[in-house]
Amino acid sequence: MQDPPENDEAETGGTTPFMWGVTSSSVQSEGVHPAADWSHWERDKTAPESSDGNGFATNFHDDLALIASLGVTDVRLTIEWARVEPVEGKIDGETLERYADVVGHAASLGLRPWLTLHHTSLPGWFSEDSRGFLEERGREYHWMRHVDRCAERFGDLAAGWTPIDDPVGWALRGHGLASRPPGRRSDTDLGMRGLYEAIEGALLADHLAARHLRSGGATTMAVRGTPTIFKAVDDPRSTLEANASQKHVRWWAAVLFDSWVNMVGNGEMALPDRRPHHDNDWVADFDIVGLAFDHPISVDHKGQMRAYPADAPRSDSGFAPLPEELGVQLQRIRERLGDTPLAIAGNGVATTKDEWRTELLDETLSLVDDLRDDGMNLVGYFHDTAIDGYEWRAGFETERGLIRRDRTIKPSGNLYRDRIT
Repeated sequence: MQDPPENDEAETGGTTPFMWGVTSSSVQSEGVHPAADWSHWERDKTAPESSDGNGFATNFHDDLALIASLGVTDVRLTIEWARVEPVEGKIDGETLERYADVVGHAASLGLRPWLTLHHTSLPGWFSEDSRGFLEERGREYHWMRHVDRCAERFGDLAAGWTPIDDPVGWALRGHGLASRPPGRRSDTDLGMRGLYEAIEGALLADHLAARHLRSGGATTMAVRGTPTIFKAVDDPRSTLEANASQKHVRWWAAVLFDSWVNMVGNGEMALPDRRPHHDNDWVADFDIVGLAFDHPISVDHKGQMRAYPADAPRSDSGFAPLPEELGVQLQRIRERLGDTPLAIAGNGVATTKDEWRTELLDETLSLVDDLRDDGMNLVGYFHDTAIDGYEWRAGFETERGLIRRDRTIKPSGNLYRDRIT
């Protein structure tokens, strides 16, 4: 990668260098906790068993040193709520101290720790026994107790916070597609109303947490999973289906993009056929807007997601990674949010073919160079993930890391190190 300019600093106060990082969820790296909602899916054989993930919980001292050897400057770590508070109101003090050791050790190695407080899995007592983020009490009492507890314990150690990783994606998978807990579909249960309540609730919870953290002087980054969206090229077969297909594309764009970007941009939260909500303070809740992006999608006349392009090589998740589409979506966010600091908060590919990962990563890092040269206020890039671990629906059958589970560095990891150092 080209030598950085002398003033290679993020526009977040003029003191933070560009963030070269890695990220992973707790379940991917530590395995699921029995109190987490995801553990029910593993017990019911709805999902593969995660065991201890990649063993990070016991190997973190050596693992963080290995990660630092790649030349990365920042690492996103998850403080797993179900481990900290497995039973409502009962805090596991040993877990809090272990996480403090993890975060503190990362900092001692020169890594800047970014802490995520919810990444897909939640305590079962919160998300299944009650309505969780869908209820005001869940957001403002239970969730904010977790946020405040973590801020008090880790505030002096954290470089920044990403309260909820992809709140819209969490809501859509759990309350629309039934691919994650609590496993509800938008065409059953409460229908679209339940999905919309989940999206609104998760976004509100994310903003509540960010506002509280920023009030204490912390730096916050929103993480939003927003693919570019296309109409399926072989669809539709009639004018009626053509109109239906375009309608579905607009719906997906409104849900995945407009729902959150308007909150950050002008203080409005509006979902299709829902009464808009307004709060001008939403605009100031996040210092950085981060995009988690692996691939674009296409949508057919039934509203179903497909790979785009249909004939492109696909990852083990069934979609086609296209680095140039990452650039397109960042430009769209830039058009809506102006000079707001942006980051690529998560980017990778699920594949056992590391040669392909290396090619995609090389192309993506060149894109990062081009966007920065073009004047985009891009302040960081986080690869997802560092060390191969558990993948939500594939278990251990695929890989996303720069480092193998046996802790040998892959060619892609060597490329990352060579390009960023």
